[in-house]
Parts: sequence; C-alpha cells; structure tokens
Amino acid sequence: MQPSFVSPDKLNQKLSIHGLEFLENLVTPLGDLGSWFSLKVCSSPGPLVSDFVTHGPEFEYSTLGIHVGQDDRLTFFGPSDALITGHFVDCRAETATPHLAVTYTFHASARRRLVIPRGVAHTFDGLAGIVTRDEPVWYSGENNPHWNVNNDLISILRTASDFPTIPTNEFKLSEELHVYMTRLSQAVLDSPRAYSTRFKLTIDGEEKYVMFQETTWDQNGRALEPIIEASQCPGISAKLSRYAITGKASWTLVPNTGSGVADVLFLKARTHSPDPSDELFVHRRTRKWYTFLTEEGSQIVIDAIDLRPSSKTFMTSWRMVTVCDPRVSLVIESGVAYSFSASKDLWVRSETEIFVAEDEPRSDLPPFAQDLELIVRQNIADPQPPLPELRCPDRVVRQMAHFEGQAIVDLIGEIHV
Repeated sequence: MQPSFVSPDKLNQKLSIHGLEFLENLVTPLGDLGSWFSLKVCSSPGPLVSDFVTHGPEFEYSTLGIHVGQDDRLTFFGPSDALITGHFVDCRAETATPHLAVTYTFHASARRRLVIPRGVAHTFDGLAGIVTRDEPVWYSGENNPHWNVNNDLISILRTASDFPTIPTNEFKLSEELHVYMTRLSQAVLDSPRAYSTRFKLTIDGEEKYVMFQETTWDQNGRALEPIIEASQCPGISAKLSRYAITGKASWTLVPNTGSGVADVLFLKARTHSPDPSDELFVHRRTRKWYTFLTEEGSQIVIDAIDLRPSSKTFMTSWRMVTVCDPRVSLVIESGVAYSFSASKDLWVRSETEIFVAEDEPRSDLPPFAQDLELIVRQNIADPQPPLPELRCPDRVVRQMAHFEGQAIVDLIGEIHV
C-alpha cells in the first residue's frame, strides 16, 4: 500500500479512519537564552497524565497493537527531518469501516499529536531515535472479554493476514481515576521490569488471551549506577526514573511526581565555557524534575549556585557533568540557581512540585505562576529570602496546569481567528 503523506504544516488534520487525526499541541516559546529552554510543549486538554516511550537505534515493531480501553494521543519528538510511517487498521466492532487499512507518513513534530482511537490497530516504522509522548484517555468496560485492566493492549504479528473485530470499552474514566491509575503504574514500576505482551491464541480448540513476559531485554543499555553517583551535588540529585523495558535499549517512562503532570522543553545545543556561565535560573517555590529524553549518551553540563539560606553550602558554586539517559531523572531543589549546557539539541521532560510558606502572602517571593528568576552571577546578593517548606497538594499542580493550558488554547484561538 502506497502511504499518504501528511504535511508538517497540517496541525489539525482528520484522516481516513473515523477518529484518527492530528491535533495541534499547546506550544509556547520561552525566549532565546542559551542556558535555558527555548520552547515548552504543555499537556494537552484532558486528564493531564502522560507516559514517554524512547526508541533505541535498532528499534522496530514486530507487532501491531489494539487498545481495548485506551485512546492514544501521541507526540513524536525527534529531528524534524525524521520520517515516520504509521500503519492503521480499524478493528472496532462498532465502526462503519470494518478492517479499513491505511498507511501514512509524516515527520516528527512537537507541534501536533496523533490521536488513535481505541480499537484501531497500529504500528510504526522509523521510530529509532524518536521519543513519543502518550497522553492516554482511559475507558473501562462491563463484561468485555477482550479487556484486561492490567494490560489492555492486544498484540498482533505484522505477518498476520486476518484482523479481529474488537468491541471497545465505553465508560470514560474521570480525571481522578486517571491519577489513581498513574499512581498504580508508579507503584508497579518502583523497580524496573520488562513490559508484557498479550496475544489471542487458540489452545485445545479454545480461544484465550495469553501474556508473554520478555526476558532478553533486562539490563539492556549502559549501567546507571555511575550516572547516579556522579550526579549528586548539594541541592541536585539523580533519581532512578520509573520505567518499563519495552524493547532493545527502549523504555516506557511513567511520571515521577504525584500529580502526573509533565511538560516537554526544548534545550538548544551550546558549548560551555571554561568558567561557569554568568546566567543562571532559580525557582523559589518549585522543586524541578528533569528527564533528558533524547540523544541518549550525549553530555550535559550543569552550573549551579546554592542560594538556599539555610543550607550548609550557601553561596557555594559548582559544575556537574553527566550524560543523557531517560532512566535517570535530575531533581533540582528550590533555591538552587542553575544553567544547562548540552552538546546536542535535547527534548526534556519537566515535572514540578510546588511549595508555599506558612506566612503567605510573601512579597519577597514570586507569584505562583511566575516562579522563575534570571540571576546574573556577579549581582547575587546575600541575604537570600527564606524558602517555602510546605509542599502543595498534587491537585494544586494539576489545577495550575489546567489554567495554563486554557490560556494557551484561548491564545491559539485568537491567532487562528
């Protein structure tokens, strides 16, 4: 089948299968400061939870997958000239186009997401080196024999000539249940494990779903202990991400924080000078979790100054050198000023925990939605303001993400009008 090409400028584009479509992402520029991020891709409207799947240089899919209770919403992060081919078959029992098969090619782009309705079989070629963000929308079902709450993905070999007809789940989960399901994933992946696949087989004349646990992927990739040990400084620490092994040197990352909310930031490559950068950035109310998603193995240099007034290392500066690995997340405490130097262009997951003080409102602290200050090293003064110590409930982070997303939606609407 000759694939149809979807142009990168088609940010909103319906495709041949009903419900299969590209939608514009919520993207906002962040300026052009070399030691900081230049672009932010916010969470899409909806439940605000997201997983990320990395794909190693030899990655390829041998199967198509059908979700019984999940709509996929995929953003493909990688080089803009990367060409991806998607194969889709409509396997929904309730569809007007049963077993319609279509193929599309498109470029990786942070500016749009691909929506794949539950019940549509899909697979991709050309994902090596690409990271996908999936912002799933989950549905439960009643007496659906094809659904497994632990793994609702039905795998089909790409060599198969026949496709099943699958009734899909119909009851959309609330936002609160999306958060609950995310926390279950975090608990299960407290220690990394290989992702299982589910096939429908005929055994002794009876059709059954069977789970297969991959064992050859375990411990695939560089050792993490040296990265974690080398990335420990006052106010900055490296933590093991929560992830499943989903292929050869490929990982599925679930959220680190209780809110489940993550943005994706773009960091331009720049070489670092022999001396620490004069420009640093500090959050007074926020603990940041950064996960370097792309260009695994490339170098990151972090310059930092500890501006926490109660710290034993107050006003101490240092430089830390580490490498990108999505299985390791970097945690930067509030009050630590920092800047980045990357050897290659990077896409970075950004997660947030927010803090308040007992004596709010505080005039010496920035407003909640503006918790980012540019610090010029030569102008740093002592004393620094005392930092908030009470962590906000996760629902506050989620509500702030909803407010930010709606503001961008309104702006996009004004631009398009």
